[in-house]
Amino acid sequence: MENPLKYTWQLYTGKFEKMFMLMITTTFPLLLLHSFVTNYIYAITPSYLVNYSYADIYYGFLTVLFFLYAQIPYIRYVYNEYVGKEDSLKDALYQFLANGFTVFIFACLLSFFSTIGFMLFLIPGLILLSLFFPVTYLSMFDEKSTWKSLKEGMRIGKKHLFKTMVLILFTGLLEAVIGVTLSAQIFNITSSYSAQIISQIALNIIVFPFVIVYLTSLIIKWRESEDVLEVDSKDTTGLQG
Repeated sequence: MENPLKYTWQLYTGKFEKMFMLMITTTFPLLLLHSFVTNYIYAITPSYLVNYSYADIYYGFLTVLFFLYAQIPYIRYVYNEYVGKEDSLKDALYQFLANGFTVFIFACLLSFFSTIGFMLFLIPGLILLSLFFPVTYLSMFDEKSTWKSLKEGMRIGKKHLFKTMVLILFTGLLEAVIGVTLSAQIFNITSSYSAQIISQIALNIIVFPFVIVYLTSLIIKWRESEDVLEVDSKDTTGLQG
């Protein structure tokens, strides 16, 4: 993987019909569920804390959880396309259904601890999320549980911690800015809450896949770099021996 951004753009635009299938079959239902659950929580949860409510905490947890879980089919699809696997879309959907449970459990744990970290001035949660972020990707690459991918994922996450933190923070802020701008424009046309929700879901359906394709391409590149370094290290050791 020489240029992850170029590869992302080529895959996103060149295979958009398949991306769209993933958007409709996986991302859209999850976004609807996220919207319903979070709005319900805000409606029934009282606010006792000064800086944020308990509903904000639940919202943070669910947002991180859905973000991690919704990546699964895109990760597998990008990897399938990269290695030239046949029926890449079908396999991506199969992996999402068949092997998504272990990722979901891992995502629940990571979301829980990351949310606690986000409550403590943001940075601890961002560090924790970034450190374990590659684990899900390696799990989907290798078709094995997240627990078996934990060691390698943490090693890559630790080595590229700052880059991952910046990417997560940048994409989150960029989407937030676009979302606020879009909401303001929609509000000038109509005050309908449904219109606001639909516009936010549409934005996420378009932006989210591109972000995940890029992150997947980056992690493929990082892993290939690790493999090359390991081979070079073994060759050097053999020559010295």
